Amino acid sequence: MLSKKNLKIVLSFLIVALLFYFLFKNIDTELFLKYLSLGSKPLIAAGVAVYLLAFFVRAARWKVLLRHIGNFKVPELAPVIVAGYAVNNVLPVRIGEIVRAAIAGKIFRISIPSAFASVFVERVFDGLTIALILSATLFFYPFQDNMKILALVASLLFAILFVFALAAAFSSKPLEFVQFIRSKAPKFSMPLFDFAEKFLKGAASLDSWQKIFAAFFLSMCVWAAELLVYLLIVKAFGVEIPFVGCLVMLCAANLGMLAAPTPAGLGVFQGAIVLALESFNVPYEQRMAVALILHAAQIVPTTVIGFIWIWVKNLRVDAPETVS
Repeated sequence: MLSKKNLKIVLSFLIVALLFYFLFKNIDTELFLKYLSLGSKPLIAAGVAVYLLAFFVRAARWKVLLRHIGNFKVPELAPVIVAGYAVNNVLPVRIGEIVRAAIAGKIFRISIPSAFASVFVERVFDGLTIALILSATLFFYPFQDNMKILALVASLLFAILFVFALAAAFSSKPLEFVQFIRSKAPKFSMPLFDFAEKFLKGAASLDSWQKIFAAFFLSMCVWAAELLVYLLIVKAFGVEIPFVGCLVMLCAANLGMLAAPTPAGLGVFQGAIVLALESFNVPYEQRMAVALILHAAQIVPTTVIGFIWIWVKNLRVDAPETVS
């Protein structure tokens, strides 16, 4: 009988298979392969290089969020982030985030819950940045009402989380309040309180406006680099869309990936790119070629480098049972 963990993995790959079935169900295979073969290899390679270099920017941001624990160096943080991404690429439900915290705890001898909390806050900055980019994009392109609603909801959600982060950064009251409510709440609601406590503990690391501005600025740099990857891959396939089209692709793919139940967001990423490019009248087969290579440019080198580093360091990739 499958364990709960293995069942999740099997289900996630079944979802991948189902998503790809629908994505390729009505595709013109000959035309798709033709578009796939037309991709400029130098531009694709440049996209891969930019994506990998951006991990040093991510490491600089993580350094800011870990400053209350220790003064770590960017070159030693970057491979830990890559390792976490590598695990995310092969296991479902973003387990790599927990593995990354566990690796950081072992290598840097720091608290795993504190490391995980910093990763959690990092994701809030990512979500807030993407939501803001999507909201700004709406001013430049006449999107349908459903896209406008998505932008509004996403922006509102991450704005609320950011406000709570600010409150927790400068006061212990929010955490104390959550812990008090938790003591009175029924057992079935405990996961919600676990979520709230991890978030607030991580937010407590933002104990100055300088850290907050530095984290936000570096988040913008991270996503500017990622946008450049999209621009390079789109150009590699000769897709004629305005600049705003790449912004829409970036936002759609990454908002979808935040809650994707599949390893590396497989299927979800491709579906988001295909839907985003539909607004710009790009042929379906060309959209699929772009979606596959764009995703491969991100996950293949990251997974290879991440697992080589894990192997060289002789590390385990098992997630701890708890990070609370």
